[in-house]
Amino acid sequence: MSYESVRESVEVLVAFKNERPEPMMFKWGARYYQIRKINLVHAERVGREKVYFFSVSDDAHAYRLAFHTESLNWRLEEMCVL
Repeated sequence: MSYESVRESVEVLVAFKNERPEPMMFKWGARYYQIRKINLVHAERVGREKVYFFSVSDDAHAYRLAFHTESLNWRLEEMCVL
């Protein structure tokens, strides 16, 4: 297993289930990634901004997505090759 830092903007399709956001799919570059499982969700304060981190996986890799509440932007922070 190896981790790679990415830190790039991505587009994320989100569904709201039980009043909570759940990322369903994201687009990184020209490719779409279907999220199969949400493994962990946590939030951190970065200055005055609250950032929500979603550790998700598909059939081949694990990813760490970050949602920034001030800018309303999503970033792919890192990926792990399983």
